[in-house]
Amino acid sequence: MTMVEWTRLSGDQVEGLTATLLCRKYPDALRIRPSSGDGGIDLLVPGSEGKSVIYQVKKFASNLSSSQKSQIEKSLRRLEEYRSEHDLMVESWHLALPIDPTNENLHWFAQITKNLSYQCDWRGLSFLDGLAAEFPDVVDYYVGNGRQRLESIIGKLTSAMGMKPSGGDGLITPAQLGGYLQELAPILDTDPHFRYEVSVGPAKSNITSEPGMIFASERSAGPDNSNAVTVRVFNKFKAALEFRPIPINVVIRAEPGSDLQRELASFTKYGTSLSAPIGTVDAKMDLPGGLGGDFTGAGLRIIAADGQATAPSRVLRMVVINPQNEIVTTAIINMQPPTFGLDHTGARITGTERNGGFRVEMRSDFSQRMTTMTISDVSVEGLAPHDAVAALNFLTAMRSPNQIAIAAPYGPVKNPIGLPDDFALPDSASLNALIEIATSLETIQEHTTVQLAMPTSISPEEAASWKMAARLLLGEQVNATTAAVHTCLNPGIPAPEGKFTIAYYSELSVTVNSTRIPLGTVLMHCPIAEVDPTSIKRHDDHIDCSIHPADNAAITARLIHPE
Repeated sequence: MTMVEWTRLSGDQVEGLTATLLCRKYPDALRIRPSSGDGGIDLLVPGSEGKSVIYQVKKFASNLSSSQKSQIEKSLRRLEEYRSEHDLMVESWHLALPIDPTNENLHWFAQITKNLSYQCDWRGLSFLDGLAAEFPDVVDYYVGNGRQRLESIIGKLTSAMGMKPSGGDGLITPAQLGGYLQELAPILDTDPHFRYEVSVGPAKSNITSEPGMIFASERSAGPDNSNAVTVRVFNKFKAALEFRPIPINVVIRAEPGSDLQRELASFTKYGTSLSAPIGTVDAKMDLPGGLGGDFTGAGLRIIAADGQATAPSRVLRMVVINPQNEIVTTAIINMQPPTFGLDHTGARITGTERNGGFRVEMRSDFSQRMTTMTISDVSVEGLAPHDAVAALNFLTAMRSPNQIAIAAPYGPVKNPIGLPDDFALPDSASLNALIEIATSLETIQEHTTVQLAMPTSISPEEAASWKMAARLLLGEQVNATTAAVHTCLNPGIPAPEGKFTIAYYSELSVTVNSTRIPLGTVLMHCPIAEVDPTSIKRHDDHIDCSIHPADNAAITARLIHPE
């Protein structure tokens, strides 16, 4: 069992070690930086039903003095004030420190917490020693020699391509590299903050980002630099960069008026993603695991936080309001955390319509006191028809003289702002066509238990058939597109001559995503029809012929028996 001599550690070591152990135990924990407005919160862990579990970390490793008790009581008072002012729902509060309580301590603790509406407990030496045993790599890193050993191993790893060939053919065998990397694997896992994935293969000009990846390092080697050792680094817990920040000094050379200069300006002002090609970057980075150093003529990719988020940080409601101050339509948007520029003059926030129908981006220029909004990535493929209709109706309603407001998911809508006359959505003609198709499928969905989804591709013939079926299902009488009716006359019945009226039944069905959906029976009627003489085919027991409208008469259809 890993033992920690807590009394021999400095106060900063105790607090850093304790907080890191808690974050490893609760990877979703958020570390609150000390400030006048921190509310007496060191760590905030998501609890149940939207509530929060609060940890207050103290470095006290011997019996509590009066002053130390006062500090703990002050932290509780600050939490209560913060909870009241910010509507924070607290599930429980835990005091974490490397000392087990005495009976006197427990009595005092019960007194200061007795009037609180949430559970409070003392998590002392036994609890922290249990975490230390569960995560020995954290203890080794903070109070042992784990940091130095890890950086030494990473240094050896990045020179792996320079090892000597094991055979006489002058080549490094896959088995040789595989064995080397396998020996390194358990040591690479001793970093308490980050997880490392190592691969050897062809050098790539573009390393794909993955969820939780904070950076990747690629070191090319070989006579033609065609091979590389790639190290991908991932957070072991959300607050890892709070404990081990990454200072970076970067110089990016961008030609005036180039795409890179515009991308750099956007990154500097709004914190958007940045991709600088190889040859444009000089950098000095203090990366984890000794992967940093000085780089000349390198490339750099920085991915905005919203591109890595796995869940929305906030749900908002966007509301379109007409000139009569009436709500026209509403969309629920899953917003991602905002990004801020390096010069602190702007911010950017993005979100996605709750069903993925479109993406919203808002950029705020603090110096100009102006916010611009962009709608992009409109796609209803795979959505249920009613969800597609809702998203598309919202988009088409976003036009002057309507206004738009942003509000909480529930409650009043305040402070709408006008949409500019030149506000335009991408390809409005396609949006209108999609709305008509989605509306038809929405009507069809009400008459079938088959779950419909918006198709990837739609032919004009399919769209027309869905539209006609929807109209019939709504009780309309429609003109059919059938040009002729093929019929089989019973034995002894001759083909009709001249012009006549015809009525007959037909089964109504549509095909959506290769699935045939029966919808009922329609009555077809043509007031003036005639037989096509060239279509008459006489058989032993019947006659086949085709009947078509005459004198430009129309065939009408009406649903009489819904499925």
